[in-house]
Amino acid sequence: MDKEYFIELLNKYLQQEATEEECDLLLLHYNLFDQEPEILDALTNEQKLELKSEIDYNIRNIISTENNLIKNNHSLSRKIWISIISVAAILFIVFAGDLYFTDQKHLNKSSVISRFSRVKENRLIQLPDGSTVIVSPGSKLNYPSSFDGLAKREVYLDGQAYFDVKHNPSKPFIIYTGKLKTVVLGTAFEINAWSDESDIRVTVSRGKVKIQDENNRVLKIISPNQQITYNTLNENIIQKEVNLPEYLAWKDHDLLLSDVTISEASALLEDRFQVKILIGDDHLKSKRFTTTVLKEERIETILNSIAEFNDAKYTYDIDKSEVVISSK
Repeated sequence: MDKEYFIELLNKYLQQEATEEECDLLLLHYNLFDQEPEILDALTNEQKLELKSEIDYNIRNIISTENNLIKNNHSLSRKIWISIISVAAILFIVFAGDLYFTDQKHLNKSSVISRFSRVKENRLIQLPDGSTVIVSPGSKLNYPSSFDGLAKREVYLDGQAYFDVKHNPSKPFIIYTGKLKTVVLGTAFEINAWSDESDIRVTVSRGKVKIQDENNRVLKIISPNQQITYNTLNENIIQKEVNLPEYLAWKDHDLLLSDVTISEASALLEDRFQVKILIGDDHLKSKRFTTTVLKEERIETILNSIAEFNDAKYTYDIDKSEVVISSK
């Protein structure tokens, strides 16, 4: 198979446009990666990440629905298993020969990091100071590889993101979104600011947020359950009380955890499932893995995935809403 055509098929697969026959071709010709390793070089880092995320997402969705569909439709079940085989083959292709792709390798090469989320699910980003950001698909976040030696923690957002900022009174955290900047010391809030839309929206779930214009003029200071909407065309600003779940529900959709530590994943699961997670061994806290948390997925399924990736085990006390993760 021609290399360019093979890459075209991979891209069609990522766009969910590949036919059953094209999936079969991918399966039959997967050894082309071994014979022509430069094929991977033709894919950008973002494409590799997207492919890895899509593989993980599809495998888990396919397996979770297979049992129901196979009972009702034999031909559908065949297609499902073809998809499983094709996806598994591509999984082998991409990660064989120590080709496992992580963002961390890319980050060390640059003092400024740009994350453009092309994947179909939300994505968790861990900032250098320990703050976390959940970004929606299509959003772009720029930030330095380290805040050390800087007077401020400054990031640039185009899109939608939920920030949970580590408290540091000596180093303000500032998010730039076009004509506005949002200044905080340590809090949790959502920003919806797309460069091709005239409205910028900030919604606070914890702490206080100061909104300034490009001339550093303070426009508003908002508290939990409050929201401001700023129109960049007429510079009109509206403040109101809101029902938080209505505006923050998006962050609980399917979520890519890419090269995260168990400690980082645990903090997210605590918030999503309202549980307390204790990590019994300190060395486990820094172990890294990649997975996708589906919107309707039970916490036990996610914990099983974490345990398998990291040679760990867990206990879950439902009555106490407490999870303990430890080494095997």
